[in-house]
Amino acid sequence: MRTASWHADPEPEQSRGLLQDALAGWANDDVLLSKAARAALGARHPAALRVLDWPELRVLFDKYDPPATRHGRRDRRLGLLSVGLAALGLILAMASPLAVGAERAIELVAAVLVVAGLAIVGAHRLGAGAKARSLAHRFGAERVRALYFQAVANNLDLAARAMKDDAALGLWKAARARGLADLPEPETLPGQIPTLAEPVGDEAETWVSPAWSQPPGPPEPSPDLNLLLSLLRGQRLDGQIDYLERKLGDSLGAPGQRAAVVRGLSRLLLGAAAVTGLMAAVLVVAMGRKLWGADVKLALEVAAGAIVAALALGVVNDGRLLAGDAKRYAACFAALSEARARFDAGGPAEKVAALREVEVVCYRDLREFVGGHWRSR
Repeated sequence: MRTASWHADPEPEQSRGLLQDALAGWANDDVLLSKAARAALGARHPAALRVLDWPELRVLFDKYDPPATRHGRRDRRLGLLSVGLAALGLILAMASPLAVGAERAIELVAAVLVVAGLAIVGAHRLGAGAKARSLAHRFGAERVRALYFQAVANNLDLAARAMKDDAALGLWKAARARGLADLPEPETLPGQIPTLAEPVGDEAETWVSPAWSQPPGPPEPSPDLNLLLSLLRGQRLDGQIDYLERKLGDSLGAPGQRAAVVRGLSRLLLGAAAVTGLMAAVLVVAMGRKLWGADVKLALEVAAGAIVAALALGVVNDGRLLAGDAKRYAACFAALSEARARFDAGGPAEKVAALREVEVVCYRDLREFVGGHWRSR
């Protein structure tokens, strides 16, 4: 992973194939979650580890991030199950004429599968409470991550001195502990999701601690400050940009590519439903077939199965949501790339300004994520 700029011998990144997960092999250690990341930083820059290792925050992050990941996986599994049931029901309905002597049994099984897929779709769409809890966990995890970087960026002088001065280290730990108290209460977050789904009204909302909305004075230049800024560049900027590059890639794990596939499959299924529905109407109206006749029932079953499969596909992979995610990733990537260029070109004051801009960009992106996923339920 490229966030850990202190790693001695990074392995060359392997190309990602069409069917490979966009984040395969990517570990997010930007807040030093793993022992390996802390050991790597400690081996290269032990003084920096004194400042950047934040055990209390890691514990809090672990309360948010795993549940958010579990909720996301559960939603994907429910979506895949609904698509699978609907698709299997559609296949059985189409194959029922071939099951000589067992047509009715096959049709009944196909109908049950289609209804089951539709029921899962309905439960998912109506599950506002579960969606709110899932988004609350993700929002909470990202605010914990933001606190990590905002605390450093707004106390650079103190953090730089704390790399070698024990008295300053004590003050630094006390300062960041006060920041923990400004995080939102976990139990209140689900109820706040409808409000958090709205656009950001005030840039001051970016900052976990309200006092940080006013930029600090320029830090005093020093070798320790230069090292701290370099590490922040790797953790906050390089790591986030690497994540976005992967999400904007050409594999089917990337939202843009998945959105295109979903749109194509949905149109195909809806087209099949329209054709078979029209066939049923022609059989009844133009050819005088009975509505309960085998050929009419087959056409209607295929049409219904195709519609449910398209609906189920929309649950697991909402094409509009995926397209919106891809657009959001592209905008965030452009903004963070500009901030990194500003960071690299400027002195300490400009680097601080670039880090603050990163926080604004990431918070707006987080709110857009919450809004898009809340409205898509």
